[in-house]
Amino acid sequence: MADNTRVQTLIQTYEMARNLSKFYISKLEGLDLKKKYELNGVKFNTAYWILGHLVWTEHFLIIEGIGGQSMGIEWLNDFGFGSDPDEVKNGPSVEEIFSKMDEIHKRAIDILNNMDDEQIEEDNNIEANFGGSKAKSAVIMHAIRHEPMHIGQLSWILKLNSIKMV
Repeated sequence: MADNTRVQTLIQTYEMARNLSKFYISKLEGLDLKKKYELNGVKFNTAYWILGHLVWTEHFLIIEGIGGQSMGIEWLNDFGFGSDPDEVKNGPSVEEIFSKMDEIHKRAIDILNNMDDEQIEEDNNIEANFGGSKAKSAVIMHAIRHEPMHIGQLSWILKLNSIKMV
């Protein structure tokens, strides 16, 4: 069998980031996830949109970009880059977002577990270029770093609602 030591290291890192995300997301319980926040005339994305965006991102980067697959979820593009959060009028329920978040992550990990270190150096399926590389490994690393950026946004929403994390 081909070596997959690097793949397994990336999966472990990805799972650590996801576990931290799940912790922050669990603290959103009871909040109005569609509440809009604004500071100095700057409108922030709602927690609802951020959660939908995290689902879209993992599907786009890992399911499509690495696996070359699609799960056929109709509402995903409402949360993609370039989408307007104010345009999501009849989006999925929060429960649906959480359900797809778990389902997509499970599929993503399955895709990654079936790869070896040679395969992750092949070009990705979405023609993305991260740090000058089109390798699938660069897409995986971007997925790992992308989610915590948005969890940071959720941490501000938690702070604005007097929810302490430490």
